[in-house]
Amino acid sequence: MNIITSGRTDLAEYFRLSGIREHKKLTHTPFLVFLASEDAVEVRVVDDAKKLLEYPDTTSVMAQWRGQWKSDFFQFKVVDLRKYVAEHPPEKYHVI
Repeated sequence: MNIITSGRTDLAEYFRLSGIREHKKLTHTPFLVFLASEDAVEVRVVDDAKKLLEYPDTTSVMAQWRGQWKSDFFQFKVVDLRKYVAEHPPEKYHVI
């Protein structure tokens, strides 16, 4: 089953500046994770980036980055976050 999500795909700024790597729980802007089976798509709410990395690389994700004047939605696969973390190792204040 092909899952088509919406949102921005310029991920470097989102991964770097949104705070998803610094906060243990993202209660106001959790990730939406889309898991497909043969006959359904399950949408899970994940409020922790570390837990997000437990999903398979091909898992589709949507996330909101709240701003002062507007909010943006981003779409990515778990592999995109995994690659970013590998290329930008965690600082001492990062949880991932």
